[in-house]
Amino acid sequence: MMGLLLHLLMWWTVRAEDVTFVPLTREFLDRLRNETLYNRYATPTQYDGIPTNVSLSMFIEGMSSFSAQTMDYHLDMYFQQEWYDLRLEHNHTAPILVKDKKVFREMWHPDVYFANAKSASFQVVTDDNFLVWVYPDGRVWYDTRISIVVSCNMDLWKYPLDSQQCPLRVLSYAYPESVLRLVWSIKDDFLPVDRNPEITMPDMQLKDIRTGYCNGTYATGVWSCMTAVFYVEREVMHHVMQTYLPTALIVVISWFNFWLDVDSAPARVSLSITTLLTISTQANAVKLALPEVSYMKAIDVWMGSCMAFVFGVMIEFTICHFAKNRELLRCEPQPSLIVDTALSTLFGASRDIDDLNDEDVGISSQENHTALNLLSPERSEPRLRSFSANVNTNESRLVTVDISRRALHWTRALRNLRGRRIAQRIDERCRTIFPVGFLLFNLGYWTFYLLYS
Repeated sequence: MMGLLLHLLMWWTVRAEDVTFVPLTREFLDRLRNETLYNRYATPTQYDGIPTNVSLSMFIEGMSSFSAQTMDYHLDMYFQQEWYDLRLEHNHTAPILVKDKKVFREMWHPDVYFANAKSASFQVVTDDNFLVWVYPDGRVWYDTRISIVVSCNMDLWKYPLDSQQCPLRVLSYAYPESVLRLVWSIKDDFLPVDRNPEITMPDMQLKDIRTGYCNGTYATGVWSCMTAVFYVEREVMHHVMQTYLPTALIVVISWFNFWLDVDSAPARVSLSITTLLTISTQANAVKLALPEVSYMKAIDVWMGSCMAFVFGVMIEFTICHFAKNRELLRCEPQPSLIVDTALSTLFGASRDIDDLNDEDVGISSQENHTALNLLSPERSEPRLRSFSANVNTNESRLVTVDISRRALHWTRALRNLRGRRIAQRIDERCRTIFPVGFLLFNLGYWTFYLLYS
């Protein structure tokens, strides 16, 4: 309702005595249908050798559906055209109102069209939304309400942090500029293209409307063309809540891997794969809502970077797992190692393995105790604690093999402990490296796309 009132105030700029109108008269109809007095196929100034000037103006009642997928938007507007046709002068003191489309078709009127419109239609509910006023001096004022879907070639490299310039181009279809010249309406205190201040869109914000000219030279001549450029800016908060925040939280969740034990391989692998699949699913959902373009969009950079961070967590776990197991692989039992250890123990050992001190193995007493308890079950067997030098040959061989196994188990335990400590140090450092890296990426990302001109 408010938009309609503004439309009436801004475009129906008539004098106080012109508020009333004269109904369609027989005299006016007879003039239209008299071919000697009126030729509806000829422009008002065709026989004068000068172009007919047609003033255009618009009032945007509604604007919606800016679609990045189809690259178009919807307009609901009042479209006004004004020109002088001296053949329609009359003696009435008020303008003649024409509401019959059949009568309007008998009058000459500009054949303007919207060059970049995908589809358009006249509003007909509850009746044809149009009117024509013919003033006594021959001025014709034509107003109609149109719903139109306009094409807009969007540049999406900053999507969804982008702003767009979407023009609406108006031309004459049959008359070149030498016959019909289009101009924007110039009236004091009124804009040629105005809008309803209550226009709101869920995903875009209308910032400005600017008018211009786009006259072009074609094979058939120079054609008059006018443009109304709509400057719109995408609402970022919707995409922050629907895309940016969820994916950032998924990246943060993937960091929980660094606090899980290095031996918890199933848990760490499951968490990494789950977060990676979630990021991939969300990236595909965003991709389906956008057209296929040859350049990288801002949302692609974000999704790709988040996926890289999650994939980096999987790589980190692989490195930790490899570092932990590499020490064990280095102490795999070799035949020569077992024989050498047995002979050395049998003929060169002068003390029991329990009597080895910390300096002999190069580890602390706590690690010595842990390694022996974890991986040397034979340590608890009293029969293996000592042996006599004067036992028979069979017993000596058995003791030699047992001591060799104990030495191998001890070595494996120490290497396992060393590998765990290496993996834990990697985890501890990644607890800082990954958050700081993601923070720096966010700083660079938002600075570039929000402040880049």
